[in-house]
Amino acid sequence: MAMMTRLALLTALAISLLPVVSCSCPPAPSVTSLSPSSATAGGNQFVLTVNGDDFRRNSLVVWNGSAQVTAYVNSDQLAASISAENIEQPGTVLVYVFNPPSGGTGFVSGAIGVRSTTACGAKNSNPVSFTISP
Repeated sequence: MAMMTRLALLTALAISLLPVVSCSCPPAPSVTSLSPSSATAGGNQFVLTVNGDDFRRNSLVVWNGSAQVTAYVNSDQLAASISAENIEQPGTVLVYVFNPPSGGTGFVSGAIGVRSTTACGAKNSNPVSFTISP
């Protein structure tokens, strides 16, 4: 009889814990605009405002392949410090946002159940051109 009671209790627990809890990885960031969108070669350092979507507190602005000191404003805006050395020569550079890897996906099922987690990979936004005029 004790075995039947335990079995009934385990079945009740399994049924109550049966709903699946699942999380997914956040989307890749997206850049819609830069402000300013250009500078003059040989000019002074400045703060670049990057507007877009899906930015995180640990997102980085990447300027011509190099991560810059980045401040999180909100999920739609970042600010990056661009040094005078970065605009010494005329030309066009690519700017994008990099979201480092995050916590990941979790999956839980049942009383005894299954548990698995996977880390979400790093994601880059679309690149946007920045013009450095002569």
